[in-house]
Amino acid sequence: MQHGVMRIFPCCHPAPRSLLAALLAALLGGCASAPPPQASATPQSSARALEYRSLQDSGLQRFIALQTGTPQTADQPWTLQRLGLAALYFHPELRVRRASVQLAEADLRIARQRPNPSLQLGLKYGSAAALMAPSPWTVGAAIGLLLVSHAQRAARTAQAQAGVRAARLLLHGVRWQVRAEVQQAGIALWAARRQVRLQQQVLDADLALQGRTAARAQAGMDSPLAAALAQQAAQNAALQQSRDLGAEHAAQLALATAIGVPDAALHGVRLDFSGLDTAPPDPGAARLARLRRKALVQRDTVRAAWQGVQAAQAALQLAQTLRNGGPPSIAPGAERDQGVNRLMLGVRVPLPLFNQHQGQIAAARARLALREALLKQTQAQVLARIEQASAALDAARGQARQSDRLITVNQALFDADRAAQAKGLIGPQPTLRAQLRLLATEHAALQAHAAQWLAFAALQAALQQPISPVGQPRSPTLPPGPAAPPAAAHLSRVL
Repeated sequence: MQHGVMRIFPCCHPAPRSLLAALLAALLGGCASAPPPQASATPQSSARALEYRSLQDSGLQRFIALQTGTPQTADQPWTLQRLGLAALYFHPELRVRRASVQLAEADLRIARQRPNPSLQLGLKYGSAAALMAPSPWTVGAAIGLLLVSHAQRAARTAQAQAGVRAARLLLHGVRWQVRAEVQQAGIALWAARRQVRLQQQVLDADLALQGRTAARAQAGMDSPLAAALAQQAAQNAALQQSRDLGAEHAAQLALATAIGVPDAALHGVRLDFSGLDTAPPDPGAARLARLRRKALVQRDTVRAAWQGVQAAQAALQLAQTLRNGGPPSIAPGAERDQGVNRLMLGVRVPLPLFNQHQGQIAAARARLALREALLKQTQAQVLARIEQASAALDAARGQARQSDRLITVNQALFDADRAAQAKGLIGPQPTLRAQLRLLATEHAALQAHAAQWLAFAALQAALQQPISPVGQPRSPTLPPGPAAPPAAAHLSRVL
């Protein structure tokens, strides 16, 4: 944007010198001094802070107490809910999103600002005036004012406001994502620990069966092949146990990463995953349909995409207001030339002779169409995530029911073999084999149970709504997000 400027040249004598000094003083006085630079974080200080993060941090305890409304104690166990709050406190992605919100708010402040006037100082020398005038020097100053229309400022402000709302919605969406990652990592660690204990029972049974079979083979009651197969089964069980221990350590690392703390922060911490011992609540088909329709309109990513559409609409309006060449500018002033004072007014008006901003308007229309397409794409992705999580939850429930039936059958067979062994009707080998079959079905049931909770966590994250059991009040798991804009009703009608 160019400012039209009218230069003013009063004749140079002691009075003009004082005028020039006053103008310079006003110019220098209006210049704001820059604030002192803030100390920025260095890689060394950031690395030290990351290494020393702990779940016993006093700031974290105050944050959790503020979120839950209850005081926190040092010996309180860490549930998935408290670990999720710790992730909201530590996770670096949230810091990035908060900085994005601050940047969007700064852009809004810039859009609301009025353009500053410009001050130009001029100095000229006239050789012909040196013979006739008291002084050949003239000095002048001019102030340029840019005339921005109300429509242009309103369009820029609307565009920046949509950016702020989108940044806040994305921040709230990241909170849901972080909490979901912590929940899924916690479920994986719970399943890994249960699997280690279950595999230890399998190893004990295989070792006992190996000893019994080897003794029978030495007595000639079993073949050497049976003893070799029993030994191989025990070795495979020991190998699987080492794999399960590695998987448990990897799951703990994944949980620490999801929280945003080093692995050492979870050492010696009492984790309470007892809430996962029962099956997750069933939302029901009718209730799930209502939640799905609500998510397709009010989910944070959808509303952020809608704000992108509104920002593109404001950008198109701004481009259309500039089709006449942009805002004009005026430069009022006065001059004193050889003892004569004159008032002057300069005007600069753009002339749209070669283009009427049509290229920029076409680009703004294309960006608007792109934003509308991205909105529909976002809704399609949300619907796909919801349906995939719902299908996975249904499949896991079916597997869990089948595993429960098999556990019931194998438990009955195991109890019958133990009773027969106690009466001396059979030896310990059939009982051990029955126990191994029961442990195998318990392993399948554990996998199905963990799959249920993983699918349930994915469904809640896709809906961005907590699913509580029917008949119980819904307890909020996140701080309330930005209120739905009035355009949400329009969005539901259009899309």
